Amino acid sequence: MKRKRDSKGFTLIELIISVVVLGLIVAMAAPQFDSIVPRLKFKSASRDLVSDMRLIRSLAIAQRAQYGINFTNCFVEGFEEDSPDYYIVFKDNINLPALTFDGGDSVIKTVNIDPNLSIPSCSFTSYTIIFKPDGSASSTGNVSVKFNQRNELANINVLASTGRVKLTYP
Repeated sequence: MKRKRDSKGFTLIELIISVVVLGLIVAMAAPQFDSIVPRLKFKSASRDLVSDMRLIRSLAIAQRAQYGINFTNCFVEGFEEDSPDYYIVFKDNINLPALTFDGGDSVIKTVNIDPNLSIPSCSFTSYTIIFKPDGSASSTGNVSVKFNQRNELANINVLASTGRVKLTYP
C-alpha cells in the first residue's frame, strides 16, 4: 500500500539548513555592529550639543535672560590631554556685558563628552557662546566634535544675528 505524501510544511533537514544559513549571515554581519555603536555615539553627542544650544536659546528668549555654554576646559593650557572633555551649560548672572562664564553664574548642567570623542576647536570668544534675550548670540562661530577613532568631524555653526544653530558633517 502506497502512502500519499503530504507536501504541506517543511522537513527537519530544510529547517536545519535554514538555521545554519541564517547563522552564517549573522556571523558575517556581527563585526559590522562593533563599528556602528561608536559612530552612533559620535552623532548622538553632536546632536545633544546642538539640542543644548537650541534649548538655552529658547530659555534666553522665554525668561528674558542670558544663557550660555562654556568650553574652556577643552582648551586651557595645563589641562590634562587624557581627561575627557566636557562643557558647562549656565545662566549668565554675573557681569552680563562681558558675555563670559564667571564663577557666580548659575550652572544648569555639566555634560561629559564620551572618551572616544573630543572638542578640538571652538571659535567663540573666551570659548563661550551666550544667547541673549532677543535670541541672538554673542558671536558668530563654530565648535567641532571629533570622533577620534575614525578622525571624523561634526561642525556646529552659530550665526550671531539670529542665534541659528546648524549641525554639519563635512
